Amino acid sequence: MANNGGRQAGGGGNGQMNEHVEFTVKAEEDLYLTGSENTIRRVTAETNYSCLMLKTQRFSSLFRHYAKYHGLRKDDLEYYFVNPLENEDTPETVHLQRGDTIMVRKRRKPEPAEPAADDDEFFKDMRELFEDEEHMDCTFMVHSENNNNNKKRKDDAMDEDETDDTKKTDSMVEIRAHKCILTARAEYFKAFFRKGYTNNNTNGGNNNNTNTATTTFREAEECVIHVEPDFAPCHIRYMMEFIYTNRIQSIKEISTDDLLALLHLSDRWLIRDLKRLVEHELIRNHMTIQSVARMYGATEDFHANRLSRACIDFIMDNLRQLAGNSSFEEEMKNYPHLCIPVLKAAAEMIPEGPLHKKQRTDHGSSTTAAATPSSNAAAGLGSSPVPDSDP
Repeated sequence: MANNGGRQAGGGGNGQMNEHVEFTVKAEEDLYLTGSENTIRRVTAETNYSCLMLKTQRFSSLFRHYAKYHGLRKDDLEYYFVNPLENEDTPETVHLQRGDTIMVRKRRKPEPAEPAADDDEFFKDMRELFEDEEHMDCTFMVHSENNNNNKKRKDDAMDEDETDDTKKTDSMVEIRAHKCILTARAEYFKAFFRKGYTNNNTNGGNNNNTNTATTTFREAEECVIHVEPDFAPCHIRYMMEFIYTNRIQSIKEISTDDLLALLHLSDRWLIRDLKRLVEHELIRNHMTIQSVARMYGATEDFHANRLSRACIDFIMDNLRQLAGNSSFEEEMKNYPHLCIPVLKAAAEMIPEGPLHKKQRTDHGSSTTAAATPSSNAAAGLGSSPVPDSDP
């Protein structure tokens, strides 16, 4: 960096502009060049490096020079004197004197910002709201599991026992909820409970004689949601837990059948985040040789594109085992058109065109081969010289 002063000194005239300062850059810690495959120590801690700069020269040139000289990445390092040094600073602006020391170290990651609120406390409050029946103002009417001829499920969406917001009425089960929470979390419920329009009719042009009629959906007035027999009470409770807390605490304990029912429910009621969560859980923990055909068939019924792509990938990876699997064959008979995407995926694995024979190598005619690095060196073509200072 001393050469910078020589270049700029030729400008003549202004001695103040050509005034230099000599100082030391010291490594506060070991400095490493790191990568995905290897880590190399470039500078040992406490190593001093003498520098000479113009007092008006920006420190950005020092940062480039030091990193380049020691084989490090500039953006991996940070420097400080009495305060952190920035690119636009100069020795003059930071009051650097002869013999002073600038410290260099690995760039620190910025401290994460403090959370504006405690998320755990929020989820706790929402869970308590879900379990609190006092202010609930709408009801899901769900067919009981026995009435649906469903097998008994372990209903642990929120509690092993029935929660306070659940009541049985003959063959129906009432599950209560807050209408404001439902409408805030799902467009389906917002439309479900939407009040109709107001129609003002004026008789005989007399503005004082006006009949006002408001049209609303029956469900908006009764605040009752009648659930199809396809869904059991546990499915509604799982869905409710997600709507209130944005998670299902016991999702890893839910069976594949119940997850597929949740996929159906989230598709029917347009709860996209729940659908994404269920797809992810099915892909990660439930896809097997025995279940992949059933999942693949459900992807068309419930418009689950992520799950569909994962099923095709799984089938291609396990094609040999599935080819002789009777349950897979029986299930796919119900969805014969779904075999087309699988065939397309298999076709993509076959190389296009005929295989070319490997050409024979003639070792006797190596004299016309391209020049190797060693031959270049022999011809006088050496490496580019590395400049001893930054441009």
